[in-house]
Amino acid sequence: MTAEAFETARGTVHAWQCDHMGHANLRVYGEFFEQALWHVFQRVGITPSVLRGDAIRMAGVQQNITYRKELLPGDLIFVRSNLVELRERTLKMAHEMVHVESGEICAVCELTTVCLDMQSRKPRAFPPEIAARARQLLKGEAHES
Repeated sequence: MTAEAFETARGTVHAWQCDHMGHANLRVYGEFFEQALWHVFQRVGITPSVLRGDAIRMAGVQQNITYRKELLPGDLIFVRSNLVELRERTLKMAHEMVHVESGEICAVCELTTVCLDMQSRKPRAFPPEIAARARQLLKGEAHES
């Protein structure tokens, strides 16, 4: 991971989240990574209230998940995330899902998101304050807010 990673999700794998082979289905990984995404956004100032406003929206444009270890009912996990890259209109982040008991990395997700103009629904530059916070986070200078 490029910048300093921080915890963005934590949870338990439940039996109802498992497939017919007895391990966590793909949706479980996606759900935990989805929770992590919102905490990364929060860290750079893309808060729920910002997204409810009339300036920007965010959209995922590419997601790559590598599955390394199966998860079973009762397993506890946490996700740690960081920013990988900031461009004028895109933000790339990485998430690692970690098995609490063993410390093993169960899955890795790289996600690229794009900032959209609310009215045109087309890519736009990040607002300056969000870009500044993202740059700080990339340098390891931003702290939880």
